[in-house]
Amino acid sequence: MVKIDRLLMLLYLGICSLTVQAQTEDLEQKVTPYGFVRSDIFYNSRKNLELRDGSLNLYPLDAGAAYLSNQSNADINKRSQVFLSGIVSRFGVKFNGLTAFGAKATGALETDFFGINTGSENLLRLRHAYVALDWTKTQLLVGQYWNPNFIVACYPGVANFSTGIPFNPFSFSPQVRITHKLNKKISAMGMIFGQELGGFSTAGTYTNISATASGSDAYRYANIPDIAAEITYTEGKKFIAGLGFEMNSIRPRINDVNPTTTYVENINKNVTMTNIKAYAKYTHKNFVLKGYMIMGQSLSRYVSTGALVEYRDSANGAWNYKAQKQINLWGEIIVTKSKMIQPAVFVGYIKNLGLNNELTTDQYKVGSYGLYSRGITTSRTFDHILRIAPRVDIISNKFKFSPEIELMTMLYGNTDKTNLKIVSTGANEVKASNIRVQFTTSYTF
Repeated sequence: MVKIDRLLMLLYLGICSLTVQAQTEDLEQKVTPYGFVRSDIFYNSRKNLELRDGSLNLYPLDAGAAYLSNQSNADINKRSQVFLSGIVSRFGVKFNGLTAFGAKATGALETDFFGINTGSENLLRLRHAYVALDWTKTQLLVGQYWNPNFIVACYPGVANFSTGIPFNPFSFSPQVRITHKLNKKISAMGMIFGQELGGFSTAGTYTNISATASGSDAYRYANIPDIAAEITYTEGKKFIAGLGFEMNSIRPRINDVNPTTTYVENINKNVTMTNIKAYAKYTHKNFVLKGYMIMGQSLSRYVSTGALVEYRDSANGAWNYKAQKQINLWGEIIVTKSKMIQPAVFVGYIKNLGLNNELTTDQYKVGSYGLYSRGITTSRTFDHILRIAPRVDIISNKFKFSPEIELMTMLYGNTDKTNLKIVSTGANEVKASNIRVQFTTSYTF
């Protein structure tokens, strides 16, 4: 009987020990709020393609149609503006401290006020919502996080909320990402990802379902997740460089009225596009130097320019597609000799490379030629975009004040529909320029 009592006592103590251990582990979980309060004052000398009360400007708009038809008319987009905004303030929580499956478990949930709904702006939107498991050499990340072309270790530090848009690819993507350390200096990343339904998709792309339009649908009905891979080299905290590849597919139409009959037929044609990137960052005790290049066919989904041509084949009436190609480049230098006053300059450049294979006018049916695009239309296109943005970051503890001047030009011209470049005659070329003066204050917590 005594032995049974001792056995029961030991069992009881064991259960209590496990309970206390579980409670201790629960208490070790840390939830840390973070974010910043930010205010922007800015002036634009010209009307731009912009979002959310001008807080995010992409590029200066082309001259108006009246000016292009008769240059004695006024250019309606040559209009200046002044605005104040606080909508890019941000709040998030990070959580860590626990283990799961033998790995350190971490994650984040982050939002800001940059969202939009029909008829309403400045709403809460979901930025990041992910969990990550870190083993000794491998990390598994699942959830919504940066797209594979946005490099957290190497992105522009501009005062403008654009974060280097349209030169630097920007979007959040639902994803499954695996990163593995091959050795102390080299790591490999592979991921599958999709579209964030709130608004990052190939500009204008839709699926023709009862005349409704949705950019995200074009990715869902492709039935193939996007894929990306990257190799990264790091040299301590001084140097990082990487090479990456991405492939994504869309299905612009799933139903279509046959051009020769009245019945609706199913369309099962995907369009596959690719991007390649390279980047590097060097950190010296007195300065930081960053550089980035991406060349691809689907950059409008990353809030950049780009176009996809859609047309009916003149022989059989089937829908065909061709993707425009471009190269985005940017570089930045930040002088960090002083911890309080840090001057910097950002330079960005985009070149329109047009279509890989020219499209002749006898290849498509009359009236069927169309574009899903940003920055390019069937009548007007661009040759290049240039931005130079010097700034000074004035830092004191968690407070930062950043005056910035952004000089930007975009060369427009008539569209050569065979290649999406400016027509060789140079007809109606317009160099649209904007000067943006911005003053930003932020307090980080």
